[in-house]
Amino acid sequence: MKRISFVIAAIAALALASCCGKPQQQKPKNVIYLIGDGMGFGSVSTLLLSEEAQTGFEMAPVIGLNETQSANNYVTDSPAGGTALATGTRTRNGFLGVDPDTVQLTSILKKAQAMGKKTGIVVNTTLTEATPGAFYAGVPSRSMSYKIAEQFTQSGVDVAIGAGLSAFINRPDSVDMTAVLIEKGYDVYLDWKSVLGTDSEKFVGILEMSDVHRRNKSSKTASAADGAEVCLAAKLAAEGGNLDTVRFSEPVEYLGKACTKALEQLSKNAPDGFFLMIESAIIDGYGHNNDSEGMVEEMKEFDTTLKILVDYVNKRPETLLVVTADHETGGTGVGYKGHAVGEQVPVHLTFSTKGHTGTVVPIFAYGTGAEKFAGIFKNWEIPGIIEGLMR
Repeated sequence: MKRISFVIAAIAALALASCCGKPQQQKPKNVIYLIGDGMGFGSVSTLLLSEEAQTGFEMAPVIGLNETQSANNYVTDSPAGGTALATGTRTRNGFLGVDPDTVQLTSILKKAQAMGKKTGIVVNTTLTEATPGAFYAGVPSRSMSYKIAEQFTQSGVDVAIGAGLSAFINRPDSVDMTAVLIEKGYDVYLDWKSVLGTDSEKFVGILEMSDVHRRNKSSKTASAADGAEVCLAAKLAAEGGNLDTVRFSEPVEYLGKACTKALEQLSKNAPDGFFLMIESAIIDGYGHNNDSEGMVEEMKEFDTTLKILVDYVNKRPETLLVVTADHETGGTGVGYKGHAVGEQVPVHLTFSTKGHTGTVVPIFAYGTGAEKFAGIFKNWEIPGIIEGLMR
């Protein structure tokens, strides 16, 4: 049997990593920060039980735990969760990149820039969504997408790939923020083919949502009564009209390809290295929608991306890869379902809510400095550890 208990493996890693893990190099030159929005132990278990081949999670030499509560609630929302992971400060639910008194915070991405590192953002959501926004913006509400887009043009990020063109061009102030980016020296691409083909070291790809993620016919809007955020998967479903006609049978594998392109360009002419933040956003949507099939397929696509990143780290020992989540969504678990010995059957998922939960989420760490993530951490402690390793 390939599979041992994930919980036992996690406990073993926590017990052994600090005494057995030996970094090849004390100071990482490059940092990759992969955030699975809404990804908890249930999501990870879904992948482990669905895949016979070794997953990227099982390649992690170090596993830790991340406590996710916000400053004013045991259950964080995405803006507050992203802010903690980006800035090292817990804030109120709803706040993005600002502290509880609405003072703008300095993110780990900004600190990496101050160290001379190139920086990048890759997401399978809009570039102005909560998690990516926490790394460059500061606003009292995630709904301020026009302001977030304006702050993005001031971010100094070298490479960015995601969706969400409307916040940049269909604006109340009539300012074309893509033109602002071009004036600042960026190459701006609005189609996937151009992003894949570029050799630019300073570019922004703002794509169609259909370029960055497949749609799932079972995606349904979770109601406010369920305590759910308005989530991206629900938006995708709403855009599609008749959901039965918009389902793609296979993942688009966008995120892995986008990460590969970003790594190629960030690695060029980078004597001080780079910092790359990546978000896989749609796990959260399938948790909100209690969508078992979508969750399984999304975790498989997440694993495809993770294996690309692990391979990059293995070939470049000066790189640190940290994988975690901003919170867990759906109260996702693996339900009891019998089957014949050796029989392969779909994993039966159970959900306790259509909102977020306050349960701890995993941390997986690879490469130089990975041993620092063996243990149990507050979410706001993680960027401080990364900063300390980079200095």
